[in-house]
Amino acid sequence: MASLGQETKFVTPIKYTQNEGLSSYYITKIIKDSYGFLWIGTQEGLNLFDGNRFQTFTKRSPAKQKLNGSFISDLLEDKKRNCIWVLLSYGEVCAIDLQTRTVTRRVLLDTSNPDNVKWKRCLALKGDTLWIAGLDFAYAYQVSTNKILPIDIRAKCAVGKAELNISMIHFDQHQSMIICADGYGIIILDKNLRHLHTFRADELNAPGTYTKLRFWDAVMLKHILYIASSTGLKIVDTAPAQMALVPADDIPLVREGELLSIAASSDSSLMFSTSAGVYEYSLSAGSIVSLRDNNPANNLFTTTYDIYYDRQLHQAWIGTLAGIASFPTRVVHFKTFSEYGANVKLKHLFSVLPVSENIIYAGDENGIYYIDTKTGEITQIDASGSNLMLFQDQARHVFVSNKTGFHLIDGKSLRPAHSVFPSMKLLNSDHLSCGIQYNDSLVLFGSIIQKGLTIWNTRTGKLQVYHRQSTDHTIAGLTIINYLYKTRAGDVMILTEKSIIAFNPLIGKYTTHTIRDNLTQEVISNFMDMCETDDRFYIATYGDGLIETDKQLHVKKIIRSEDGLNNTCIYRVFPFQNKAILATTNDGLSLIHLNPLKIKNYFQTDGLNTNAFEQLCGYQDDHRIITGGVDGFTIIDPSRLPSNARPPDLYLWNLKVNTKSGVLDTCHIAMKAMRIPTDVLQTTVSFSALNYSNPKAVRYAYKINELNNDWIDLGKQNFVDLIGFSPGDYTLEVRAANEDGIWSDVPLSLSLIYIPKWYQTNIFKIAIALSGAMFIYGLLRYRIDQLRKQQEIRKQIGSDLHDDIGSVLNTLKIFTHLAKREPENKSHLDQIEESITQATTGLRDMIWVLEEPEDTIFELTERIKKFALPVCIVNNIKFNTNIQSDNKTRNLLKTEKRNLLLIAKESINNSIKYSQCKNISVSIVQFNQELSITISDDGVGFKMEDVIYGKGLKNIQYRAGQINFSCQMDATLNGGTTIHLQKGKKTSSSLDTSI
Repeated sequence: MASLGQETKFVTPIKYTQNEGLSSYYITKIIKDSYGFLWIGTQEGLNLFDGNRFQTFTKRSPAKQKLNGSFISDLLEDKKRNCIWVLLSYGEVCAIDLQTRTVTRRVLLDTSNPDNVKWKRCLALKGDTLWIAGLDFAYAYQVSTNKILPIDIRAKCAVGKAELNISMIHFDQHQSMIICADGYGIIILDKNLRHLHTFRADELNAPGTYTKLRFWDAVMLKHILYIASSTGLKIVDTAPAQMALVPADDIPLVREGELLSIAASSDSSLMFSTSAGVYEYSLSAGSIVSLRDNNPANNLFTTTYDIYYDRQLHQAWIGTLAGIASFPTRVVHFKTFSEYGANVKLKHLFSVLPVSENIIYAGDENGIYYIDTKTGEITQIDASGSNLMLFQDQARHVFVSNKTGFHLIDGKSLRPAHSVFPSMKLLNSDHLSCGIQYNDSLVLFGSIIQKGLTIWNTRTGKLQVYHRQSTDHTIAGLTIINYLYKTRAGDVMILTEKSIIAFNPLIGKYTTHTIRDNLTQEVISNFMDMCETDDRFYIATYGDGLIETDKQLHVKKIIRSEDGLNNTCIYRVFPFQNKAILATTNDGLSLIHLNPLKIKNYFQTDGLNTNAFEQLCGYQDDHRIITGGVDGFTIIDPSRLPSNARPPDLYLWNLKVNTKSGVLDTCHIAMKAMRIPTDVLQTTVSFSALNYSNPKAVRYAYKINELNNDWIDLGKQNFVDLIGFSPGDYTLEVRAANEDGIWSDVPLSLSLIYIPKWYQTNIFKIAIALSGAMFIYGLLRYRIDQLRKQQEIRKQIGSDLHDDIGSVLNTLKIFTHLAKREPENKSHLDQIEESITQATTGLRDMIWVLEEPEDTIFELTERIKKFALPVCIVNNIKFNTNIQSDNKTRNLLKTEKRNLLLIAKESINNSIKYSQCKNISVSIVQFNQELSITISDDGVGFKMEDVIYGKGLKNIQYRAGQINFSCQMDATLNGGTTIHLQKGKKTSSSLDTSI
């Protein structure tokens, strides 16, 4: 049902359905929380929305987000407790924390009888009391004490036996409770729940109304409650002094038609829905504006059951049976034209031409239309298709070229152009793309089907055609003419598929320009349009973006998608105040600020009639640009294009940590720090930038201070993956920019603490460092000990050399002097010879001790034999050796070699000199790293108690002590003598003389 004089406003909603993540198509309630997030109730759960993605709360959600029910009856924000109260029609009441997005409280109304399920319909909050009401019940839930108080609401309302189906509860500025009960009426109680007044259904309904009174939605403006009901708009003044019903204005749509939802779009206007659509209602003027979808196929506005209006953004959100949609309602820079009435629809425009401030001709694929922009009337004046060129010459003749020929438009009718201008008959077989007025007498037309350039002399009426194959008027390379542009210098630029031809129509001179990419040297083609500023040309191409050249057509810059253009397929370009270019593409509109370069893109969702513009469909005059394509056209006021100076509100969406043991998924929008476990594989941080006016245009950047101070551009990606971080503390900062490039003043900051593995901890590192230091210290000590031992060996060798060799050399010196003095005494020479022999033997022994390969018991035995055998043979003594060894033979230390050899020589010398023996035996046994040496003879022996230790025996004991050997001596009278040396396990003997 519509009223006379009703204005229609076309909008382009952004639609969200289950395809985008919504839990259900059927929307029941929409609210916006204090942080700016939308909460959307449906018949299949609750949805949190940031403009780009949904988080759902349903029966199938994880425990912390799970709802024990499906149908959302009502939603209510509790700012004091920073939560959303959710009412399930046949389930619980629960609270969801706004920061953690988890269910923090669940309220069961009738725990004594769970089977007594009541239809819950509405919530209301007054102080610390949450009111929950529905069919024949009301509860007052004390939030602070977690207590539920049943209220005998029927008695409070003085209802009697009538059904009390409470659909809404509101509190006015005086704390009075306004109860809307379906079928019964409106009941007002004071702040102490005392009955003040009842407006019964028969008072609220017009006489003769048989529709049952149902209350669907309401909004409070000051002390006036506006109610959307099944029988129209109900207005209640709740002020105590003037409590009364206020009659609706005399407009049938609000007085009698069913209103499904309502919201305040300002202090003096309402937005409401009916089964026929969505409307704006001015309370002061009593007028209604019908909001219509530019795409009638969406049919969203006929099923709207809830409206949320964002006054700050002038943006409406509507909940329908087909999903949720949003659209701006205060678009002053775009005015769209698409349809008029039920039967007139602009389908696909190829051209537009304003002939006055309010009258526009539009060339459509199915005809020519006459549009009165003041009244919105659209009239089809011709049904011929493919109307490419619309052109008005200096004499205000309006020409159109279509598949039926070349015509003049006169008012709302067409006639052949050659009926007025006979020479125009030549153009009937052509299909023209464009026309320009060159001067007072010349008009140029371009052919889009390769029939060349036609020059019409309006004074003589003659046509002159330039073509690449013409004998008289040739322009080489002239193919399809996409557009003609007259420069400020007076040249006509002919834009073709492969080149731009600068042409002077007065003298017929032309210059063909091939445009190349400076970087790749590739030839650029498909030139669609151009415009100029004081010192630059800007050329639109299909596929290569916008080309900036100097006035000699030398390329200076190519602006493409990576620079911010919404698309590189550009159709028309329009200069604006010598500092910006407005470009139409096949995917929206781009406003290109030239210095510095900054690009802002517009789409259907911003109020354009379409995203798919058409090649030739554009016109610019001194204050507006008219351009279109699919589904009509848009009048653009460039001076009023909005600038969004507010950066997006930026929050953490969630943080997901993938580990070897599973996934940790957490969210707290106020989170400042997070500890990352040691087995982390990947950390994903997602964020939300709230910019509902243009959510797809939001850009993100991040940096990690400890790694790099430069911001890393994420484009439109609203998350960052972090992989391979070493243990430590990292500060992640994120910022966001709106569609105008305004970045967040204060970035979102999150501290990520990567916990080290046990072997990466400081304690472990200190332990390793200490162990290493101790190991190095041990090596140094060992090395020092070795050097000390070597020093001791050197000292001992030096001492031996001094004692043994030195004394022998000294003796040699003495006998040499004696031999010189007494040459006749031959005994001196004998002594000299003996001394030399002793020195040589001693030196060889010393060299043997120092040789590495000779450090075994076998080499020791051989050395002893070399010494003993000669002297034993001379004295007729038999010398025997015996060696026993396992496989674990160890090398002797040099001090051991030296001292064991000297002990053996001393012992053998003693046996030869004193024992009168016949046999001398040396036995060496090595087993399990134990070493023993036994030297024995069968001589006269002696009694141990009578022994007087001479220098020889003392030397033996001393040398054994130096190498940590035990020394035992056994002797009996006439029973021989035995000396036993032991390293390792000590053996028993009759007498231990070791020291």
